[in-house]
Amino acid sequence: MRSGDLAGTRLDLAEWCHPVVVDYLRELYAERLGSGHASLRALSLSHARFWRFLIVDDAERLAGSRREVASLARLAGLRPAALDDVDQAMLAELMDVVVARFLRTPSMARAYSQIVLGAAARLALVNAPAA
Repeated sequence: MRSGDLAGTRLDLAEWCHPVVVDYLRELYAERLGSGHASLRALSLSHARFWRFLIVDDAERLAGSRREVASLARLAGLRPAALDDVDQAMLAELMDVVVARFLRTPSMARAYSQIVLGAAARLALVNAPAA
């Protein structure tokens, strides 16, 4: 896939999966914080922005966005490992959605799957402890 095509495909994936990401993150945080928690909406939306930056490979905004999510999670009383758990669940959900939604278009399923796998690699780098 050419660089321009890849960037466009990343944007397409980020656009159509955004509602899935927001809803699933809200569900994951509601399980941890309770459905009426005051921080639920802000944390879910902030984490969804982080996922958008991850998917489109926006390195300039990624680290700052992660710090924002971590700060909101800390203020909500979540331990740092909770973010890792949420991200792992989000990765699995995105892969499941891509496979299910594009079952009849293998080329799109493959392209989107490769983007999700790239996001997983970037996530590992973002979460790696500083040397």
